[in-house]
This record gives sequence, structure tokens and C-alpha cells, in this order.
Amino acid sequence: MAKQIIILEQVSNGTSVTINIAFWFPITSGVRAQTNGSIWSSATAADNLAIQSGTVREEVQSFTFAIGTPPAAIKAVLQQMWAARNAQLNSTGPNQYYGIFYDPGAGGWSA
Repeated sequence: MAKQIIILEQVSNGTSVTINIAFWFPITSGVRAQTNGSIWSSATAADNLAIQSGTVREEVQSFTFAIGTPPAAIKAVLQQMWAARNAQLNSTGPNQYYGIFYDPGAGGWSA
């Protein structure tokens, strides 16, 4: 997986610009596959297969910047956001809480 940050769309209201992003994170443990492929229409068959198999996690987010923010500054923020989330996924796993439940009659949390 070479791609990490994909700009899906940008919308401006004249004073700010909102950028919709797809982040792709490599997943090595705690895999829970996404049923659909990428939201990005230019994703390759291999990209979609990686997302569907759970080896890549796609997360879509939006960020708003003031009009006139230099592209280099926006790119740096997006790279920092990707790095922070990737570190979180690598330390806790993407599905740390998936499937656990609370049942007071059975003694509380399942795991």
C-alpha cells in the first residue's frame, strides 16, 4: 500500500475551504474487514481488495482551513493527522473494543 492520504473533494464558502479526505492505514493485527471497497472512485481492484480483506483500513474525515492557507501547510497537517492515527491504530489495534458488551446480569463487561 503506497497511498495514505487521498483528497476526495474540496468545498469553499469564500472564507474557508473544507477538504474531504480518505486516509488509508496498513493494518497488521485486529483485522475487521470493511464490506465495501474504497469511497475513492479511482481506487484500483487491488486497493479495494486490501480494504475488503482488512489489510487496509479506510477512514474518511473532513478538515476546514482558512482561505489562503498555503497548500504546504495543509499537506503538513494532513500528514500529522495520518501519522497520529496510524500510531494509535498500531498501539491499540483498530478493533480493540469490537464485539465486547456490557451485561450486568452476567457480571459486567464481557472482556
